[in-house]
Amino acid sequence: MALRLRLALVVAALTAVLVAGGSVAFALSMSAGTRATLEHSLQRRARRVDAQLGARLLPVAGGDNRPAPSVDQSTVQILGPLGRLLYTTAAAGPTPLLSGAMLPQAQRGPVWGQQRRPGWDNPHLVLAEPVGRGSADVVVVGASLDQVFDTTHRVDLVLELAGPLVVAASAIGAWLLAGSALRPVERLRAQVQEISAGDPRTRIPRPGTHDELAALADTFNDLLDRLRGLVDRQRLFVAAASHELRTPLAALAAELEMAGRTTPDAGNLAEVTRRLAGRVAELGRLSNSLLVLAHADEGAALLHIEPQPLQPLVATSLAGYRAVAEHRGLTLVLDANPFVVAPVDAIRFRQVVENLVDNAVRYSPRGALVEVGLRRTGSTAVIDVRDHGPGFPAEFAPHAFERFSRADPSRSRDEGGAGLGLAIVWTIVSAHGGTVTVATAPGGGAIATVSLPLDPGPVGAEIDPSPR
Repeated sequence: MALRLRLALVVAALTAVLVAGGSVAFALSMSAGTRATLEHSLQRRARRVDAQLGARLLPVAGGDNRPAPSVDQSTVQILGPLGRLLYTTAAAGPTPLLSGAMLPQAQRGPVWGQQRRPGWDNPHLVLAEPVGRGSADVVVVGASLDQVFDTTHRVDLVLELAGPLVVAASAIGAWLLAGSALRPVERLRAQVQEISAGDPRTRIPRPGTHDELAALADTFNDLLDRLRGLVDRQRLFVAAASHELRTPLAALAAELEMAGRTTPDAGNLAEVTRRLAGRVAELGRLSNSLLVLAHADEGAALLHIEPQPLQPLVATSLAGYRAVAEHRGLTLVLDANPFVVAPVDAIRFRQVVENLVDNAVRYSPRGALVEVGLRRTGSTAVIDVRDHGPGFPAEFAPHAFERFSRADPSRSRDEGGAGLGLAIVWTIVSAHGGTVTVATAPGGGAIATVSLPLDPGPVGAEIDPSPR
């Protein structure tokens, strides 16, 4: 069922309920008001009859005489102490309107009731009250309830006719109003559909209404921008990954082809095997890096966090690079506070340290120092990795954590890596709720600084796929 029709039906149903309730309340109010007017009229008439009795203007019967009916068309009777009829009008009839049970009550104060008689179309409302003070006589006045019934009937008739018209008018009004309100939304939907089927770079024109529709258009445009950025990143990711995988695969093919053409001696075979093993290890590292980033793109939970001392993790990470550092003539120096404890995923934290140390070792000149520091600053654990190489070019800093980004594009892959190390560092550190920065140190060389919270509260288990 269309939203427009649902809104019209809901409004019609609510209007019907309100009209029905209002009609009942209005009818009761009109009936009560008409009856109150009639009661007030009877009270005034009873006072007039009382005044006429005091002025002896009414022919009240005495002794055993029966009263002669008055030509007065109003309903008036005067009853004696024992209920004997002393005065009556033609409209009131020759018999008392007040029953014997009501007489004692009327002698003490006003009494209201309804009476029916042959010839009356509707019952009469009667008021009985004592005549003056100290008198046992009772004056009875009455009036037909025709006006009350007629008023109620007319109100009911009007409401029966007007109620459905009001409900129908409200449903039509809701239908038209919903159509008017939803028309811009439909245009917006059609524009989004056109964009999905056409050029994704197109954006929805923002209406100048400064209302919810304008906010919806802005939201759609933001969503389109994010989707476009995601598509572009995925496209670049696939293209770059294909390019990076092509080089080691081509090298493997060349090595295998060379091995197949020759019959190497044991030394040559060992050398070829070593080179092939290096290429396979390189492919393994690249595949692992791509897997981490792919999981991050999916928002997958990658971390298994628990509080633990960081100094042993940093020391273990450095131990794997000491042989490489000695081969390059470098010295690894660790200055770590052994009492720094932080909630981390041990495997991912070591991957962060190893990637940073790998970069430092790769770009440090022979005989230089690679310095790794671990300290606590307030509620933050800080890890610094500094080398004494050329540092980061100024134009590279804003793109340092982008995937497949290298500080020196002219370097070969063997020297510069795949350009995924810093991207993985940023991804893992962000998942820990921390931050990472890179810069050129004042004395020369590059320095990378990782800050991790010591409180596990803000740590997140999901990874945002791209740096902001």
